[in-house]
Amino acid sequence: MAQIPRPRYGDIFAGHDEGGSIAEQACVLWEEYKADLEARGLWNRARARTLDRLVRMTAEYLHYQPLAVANGPVRDSKDGGQYADMLWSQVKNMADQIAKLEKSLTLTPESVGAKTEAPLKPAAKTPADEFLGAH
Repeated sequence: MAQIPRPRYGDIFAGHDEGGSIAEQACVLWEEYKADLEARGLWNRARARTLDRLVRMTAEYLHYQPLAVANGPVRDSKDGGQYADMLWSQVKNMADQIAKLEKSLTLTPESVGAKTEAPLKPAAKTPADEFLGAH
């Protein structure tokens, strides 16, 4: 299979105030996740696209999550009332999306290191296969 290049995260996050640090984080995440998928024989072009979405979402989540925690889920209005913090809601939705993407790539803590896909090569026939097949 042809080499799948790492996305240009420096260009992707260039417009962000802290784009340089987010891009560095994204590059590290890409390499870590890619190495795990390659080691398990699960690396292909489709997973690379899904991994790109996961890395972008995770890099942004790691940037915004501390800000959301500092603000809290509810903000006080000038009138004395309260309203839901949109950043908190955004971070919560990002966490849900990250969990779904990790599950689709078998990168959850339960599945890291496990091979859940079919092996790349079919298993060799054994003498017992003739007796174990359907009649």
